[in-house]
This record gives sequence, structure tokens and C-alpha cells, in this order.
Amino acid sequence: MLEYTLISSSTGDYHEKKSSFHALAQVVSSVEQVKSILLTQKTIFQSANHFCYAYRMKRDQRLDEYSSDSGEPLGSAGKPILNALKRANLINVAIVVSRYFGGKKLGVPGLIDAYGTVAKTAIDSANLKLWSETKRLIVTYPYELDGVINSILKKHQVDVIRKEFEKIIKIQLDIYVDIAEKLMDNIKEISSGIAKVSIID
Repeated sequence: MLEYTLISSSTGDYHEKKSSFHALAQVVSSVEQVKSILLTQKTIFQSANHFCYAYRMKRDQRLDEYSSDSGEPLGSAGKPILNALKRANLINVAIVVSRYFGGKKLGVPGLIDAYGTVAKTAIDSANLKLWSETKRLIVTYPYELDGVINSILKKHQVDVIRKEFEKIIKIQLDIYVDIAEKLMDNIKEISSGIAKVSIID
């Protein structure tokens, strides 16, 4: 079965009986990222009554799935969001739905429909790409190699997570598993072994 992820974040909106639902779908690679997205949404939609979410993340062939109802009846919010992710075969994606209560209760079936629909709306508006397993690497090297290392990284499909400038430069990045070994060899060769590459488990 082919699996997909997002190229960029996307949103969706749904309204039912004066309640409004806003969904944000975003690429994630850690629980910390999910928590950060959740915190941001709570800041943006401060008067929302519920912040329900779900995610699917895969690393080393292990699939982690999680959903939260955030005070809604059990199974009425997080699970339909997660099911929308499953049906789309999305990996390393989280969806957070912010709900403003309109005064009329929707009932559990109505909530399941609303949360599932708004999650699907966000997915339908997204640009997708095939998902492939990645490795997270840390590359450290002296400042004089920065230009050379940057040119190597541009030739490979890497996603730079963080770049730190201290006594030396430290880059944390994700790269597809099938080309990780080639990148590591290229970095070691072009830097004559000065640049160090390590894998984060």
C-alpha cells in the first residue's frame, strides 16, 4: 500500500448548528512538534472550546498513532480525525481541529461527522507526495567548510531541521534512507574526514 505525506500545511473549515470547526493539517516528525502546533492553535483560537487532534508517525517501520477528544464525548472527535488520516494513508501528519461551540449540541453521531468532515476537508485541500522512510542525521564541521557542506546538501533531498552556530556548525537534518549512506560518504570524502556525521536513533 502506498503511503503519503503533506508537501505543506493545509486547512479546512466546517459549520454545523452554529458550531464552527477549523482544521490544520501539518507535517510532523515528533510528539514535541505536535505539542507545539497544539499550543500555537490555542494561541490563535483563544476562545475555542475544544482542541481535538490526531497524528500518525512512522520511524524505523514502527507506526505510532494517537488521538485526543479534548473534552468531547469519548471517541467522537479524535478518532474520526485519526480515521481521516488512515483513509488517506497519511504518514507523519497531525491534524488539530479547533471547535467553537454554537450553543446547540450535535450529539455523538453529529460530532463524529463534523470532526471527520473537517479533517477530510483539510486533507482534500493539501498537496500530497509519496512518503518514504527517512533517517535523522547530525553533521558537525568547522566554519570554513560551510560552503562545501551546503553545496553537498543542496544536491541531495534533505530537510534541514536545525542549524546551530557555536564553536563549530551543527546541522540536524532528515534524509531518505536509500540515499543517506551516499550523503554520509560524500561528506566524509569532500571534507577529508573533518566533518563528522552521526545518526540519531
